[in-house]
Amino acid sequence: MDLILKILKTVPLFETLSEEEDKEIILHITMQFYPAHYSLFKKGDEGNAMYIIKSGTVQLGDIATLNEGEFFGEMAFIDAAPRMSSAETLSDCEIFILKKDDFVSLVHANPEIARKIQSAYESRKIQNSALGK
Repeated sequence: MDLILKILKTVPLFETLSEEEDKEIILHITMQFYPAHYSLFKKGDEGNAMYIIKSGTVQLGDIATLNEGEFFGEMAFIDAAPRMSSAETLSDCEIFILKKDDFVSLVHANPEIARKIQSAYESRKIQNSALGK
């Protein structure tokens, strides 16, 4: 749980949440094992989950190679746009998954979490606009 908590603090959408709010989110996270060369999703797929790498390596299309402690897919919770790249495991991986449906239920039940996440999303969007992304 400490690893997930530490990683959640690095996720821009969750960085302003309290430890108690983070623990609420952690209750909805599951862990999955994926073998090497497993396709987690394809470019254009619906974004329905966020992923946090516990162990192993994941390739995000031409964008990045991610390792233990890194995360991806968090924008699927706010933005309804399809996935911008594919994701494939390069090695055996243990990955924590937070499904969008669980996240939406959690946000509806906890308006303060929803407010903080919306604020973080708006700040990130402004930053990305300023950087030309």
